Amino acid sequence: MIWKFITFFVKKLDPEIAHKLTIKFLRLGIHPRLKQSVFPVKVGDLIFKNLLGVAAGFDKNAEVIDKVHFLNFGFTEVGTITPVSQYGNPKPRIFRLEKDKAIINRNGFNNLGMLEAKKKLENYRKRFPVGSNFLVGVNIGPNKDSENRFNDYKVLAENLSEFADYISVNVSSPNTPNLREFQKKENLEKVINFVKEGIVKSKTLNKKLPVFLKIAPDINKKALISIIEIAYSKKIFGLIISNTSSHRDSNLKSKKSYESGGLSGKPLFKKSTDILSLANKIIKNNNYKLFLIAVGGVSDSKTAYIKVLCGAHLVQLYSSLTFEGPLVANKIICGIHKLMIRDNIDKISDIVGIIDNPEDAMKIANNGFNSH
Repeated sequence: MIWKFITFFVKKLDPEIAHKLTIKFLRLGIHPRLKQSVFPVKVGDLIFKNLLGVAAGFDKNAEVIDKVHFLNFGFTEVGTITPVSQYGNPKPRIFRLEKDKAIINRNGFNNLGMLEAKKKLENYRKRFPVGSNFLVGVNIGPNKDSENRFNDYKVLAENLSEFADYISVNVSSPNTPNLREFQKKENLEKVINFVKEGIVKSKTLNKKLPVFLKIAPDINKKALISIIEIAYSKKIFGLIISNTSSHRDSNLKSKKSYESGGLSGKPLFKKSTDILSLANKIIKNNNYKLFLIAVGGVSDSKTAYIKVLCGAHLVQLYSSLTFEGPLVANKIICGIHKLMIRDNIDKISDIVGIIDNPEDAMKIANNGFNSH
């Protein structure tokens, strides 16, 4: 009951202040201490405690890694981290769309920079070495005013890889000018080469450290095919689908919906799941080996289940922490257990990507496999 009250109180604050306060609460140990639900998910050589993780953007400066697992998440992704600290875009830059259960942000990679993150990651790894059972992804991106953005990725990979269970390459934030140009063939190949060079030069013992590309939901089929082909040919581990959207549907009800920036939360669910489902089909049809992390509009066990049915090996959330509070992961994990029991599923990996479109996946999530 107290967490409902705290969530209600925090939601009354300015969104950016609310976020800072949430991080502070976690740092101080003011959070639920839930028993971790362990149903391990094997993704390549990585073993996740459970399939649900915190998306990048929540713990930008790697401050609360050791607290997040108390909320029953299976893994977390810190960042986006840039080489040099940056303030980001002018405030206000985060807007809650209460009626739509959505958030618009135009933060612009506000973070304390690589050296501060490195200190915190180093400190965390002294207690929980790489390979511990709570996995940590490190999300990297270039500085806005960088003279060489490609080199930024290399510097970050070189400095931070030794602390990461996987690296996530952000080429899709709508809030850094022209960043999405890096999703185009020539640029993307170059970014990947620079990241891989950085990993080889780093102190990581795993020179084949898994690399995910985080892509935008605002792309067409042709662009998606190109990204998948490059990812496969360059031996990328997988894709994170998707970042926030710069598009707005006309049916948004909140008065702040006109604000520029990236839209996340409930209205992103359909768009990001459509792209996920399409990526799953392209990967299957070509017999590629690529893993998918789904993010965008996950708010309960059914939305998470739909993502899995449409191709997600893992699922992340962020916005629903804002709306549902710190117990949301626990609710989702318990709910997925119930759905698996209902559908007679032993391992969640048995149903990854077995459904070809989100509409059918939604029917199954609501009514079970007999409805399909």
